[in-house]
Amino acid sequence: MNSSTYNSVFDDCFHSILSAVESANVSNRPFPHFLFQNILPESVYFRLLETFPPIENYSELGKYAGTEGQTRYRCSLTQEGLQGMDSESQATWKAVRDALGHPTVKAAVFRQLSEGLTYRYSVPRDEVENVRAYPKTEIYHEKSGYSIKPHPDTRKKVVTMQIALPADDSQSHLGTEFYRLSPLGLLAKPVGFTKVMTTPFQPNSGYAFVVLNTKFKRSWHGRSELEENSGERNSLLHLYYGDVENSDHEVYEKFYAPTPQLKAAA
Repeated sequence: MNSSTYNSVFDDCFHSILSAVESANVSNRPFPHFLFQNILPESVYFRLLETFPPIENYSELGKYAGTEGQTRYRCSLTQEGLQGMDSESQATWKAVRDALGHPTVKAAVFRQLSEGLTYRYSVPRDEVENVRAYPKTEIYHEKSGYSIKPHPDTRKKVVTMQIALPADDSQSHLGTEFYRLSPLGLLAKPVGFTKVMTTPFQPNSGYAFVVLNTKFKRSWHGRSELEENSGERNSLLHLYYGDVENSDHEVYEKFYAPTPQLKAAA
């Protein structure tokens, strides 16, 4: 891996991500979330679009197979997931992963989502950044025919965050849909829900929300079927899990282990 590229990209991304999170538009309807824009430096963003890992590095998510075949794939940003790429490309993707996974960024994300985290964990707002959670960042690739029904996410997840990776604004309508339960939705699709909003699927933008899956509050979200002319839908899914087992172990060892080799941003 190219260490000079890694250090430069990491430092630039760390500050850019932190700024985007701290200036994000926060809302508690239909559940606690925030929207952000320009989260990565523009030069880094377009470098990612030019250096996606080879398709053989992606794994199929079988339950999303449509009539035309598989519609959803993912690729980890680990050494294994980035194998076969040149050292500079590997360094760029790992630097982005590590900047997103840095504990300082995690603390900022959790502070922005304090309303939901306070509800879920019954902790004071000034302590939400200390909620135990460990990151995992993966590339997701979806094709025409992909859809996912309204769901709140598993309780294993603490926060779900997604960064859209389109080349331009032509896919802006393909974002994640947020819902609320509604008897008025019985005649709508999806049945029983009212769509509150669709997050913009625009370059370098995205959202984050607290995973709520209780009797009284749930973070209902999903995605209507991608139509035939939708093109490829690429994104970074950045998740915080409540246990180490589901996290990215490379990031855990670097930042969260009992004796981490913490990289401080310049």
